[in-house]
Amino acid sequence: MTLKCVLLYGDTGGGHRSAAQAIAKALRRLRPNEIEPELVNGLRYAPFFINAFTETYPMWVNHARVLYALGFHATNDRRRILALRSVLDPLSEKAADAIVENNPADIYVSCHPLFAQSIPSALRRLGRAAPFIHVVTDLVSGHVAHYAPDVDHLIVPTEEARQQAIRNLVPEEKISLCGQPVAPDFLERCQKRAETRAMLGLDERLAVLIIGGGDGMGRLEVTARQLALSGLPIQLLVVCGRNQTVKENLEFLNPRVPMRVFGFVDNIPELMGASDVLVTKAGPGTICEAFIAGLPIILYDAVPGQEDGNVEYVVKNGAGVWCPFPWDVLRQVKLWLNKPAALAAARAASARLARPDSAIRIAEVVLQFARKVESR
Repeated sequence: MTLKCVLLYGDTGGGHRSAAQAIAKALRRLRPNEIEPELVNGLRYAPFFINAFTETYPMWVNHARVLYALGFHATNDRRRILALRSVLDPLSEKAADAIVENNPADIYVSCHPLFAQSIPSALRRLGRAAPFIHVVTDLVSGHVAHYAPDVDHLIVPTEEARQQAIRNLVPEEKISLCGQPVAPDFLERCQKRAETRAMLGLDERLAVLIIGGGDGMGRLEVTARQLALSGLPIQLLVVCGRNQTVKENLEFLNPRVPMRVFGFVDNIPELMGASDVLVTKAGPGTICEAFIAGLPIILYDAVPGQEDGNVEYVVKNGAGVWCPFPWDVLRQVKLWLNKPAALAAARAASARLARPDSAIRIAEVVLQFARKVESR
């Protein structure tokens, strides 16, 4: 019998989708003929005001940060979430029921906090016995909506997230610490360093990879400009994601260092494996991919609230530094060029935090619940 596993994600940034894709790959690797993963963007069933926020998410985090931060912190409390649910349930129940009814499955796995709040009650309301597992996709300071006590199981990426779950009344026996979901073949693809560097025309100079997430958010352009015009003995790889405006602006630049500019790519593992330093916003998926690649990290930006803890996690563990202004990034690159021992220490610290088997471990938890379904 082939079991169906629906993996729910939402397009607020690319991280939730990437997490779901990584878990799907791991499930196919472990039980290719026994479980059928299906990715579903559950937010397309959401009420109009949530859909509107989803579509304008890059605008909020790029140009309305104060308002975004106020909204995050105003709702980031267990009692406030309960109060909000009592107000919004009449709207969200219809959407949650539609997700379940239109996507029947033997087991549900969520990678977005909104589903942790709504899908378990929808399953009970509709009389469905399918287990519901929620995967927390923020390393440290994720929104409290992730931590719903009525999920069948909760998967967290770090000990800090596990403690946050316990503080929000999730029973300890319901929690598994597996790491942030990263594609199971990520490490293997990272190891094609010489091949990728040759293909990109990179030489022996320090290769700096700059990433702004799937939507090219934050201070990506100004940071890339600062390094491109520095004249340092470095070479740049800049991934702009879906931000075509930033890509075109950087392509128009006359850089003083070798620079390759990309749009949205599907070879991040190879690019990380070919690089020596990562400059990025503090997205949890990108950070954990950098750990697997053993890259020292310069964090130049963070989404208020949910990514603040990621910055602390990287810095506290010695895997990188926080440089919120372009000239700070430039100064840090100069420091690492002049102090290779400090660069090597950050590289080693980053590698110590790696969990290359994270998606496999998450898939193993999912399969434990799948076996219970099979035995009914």
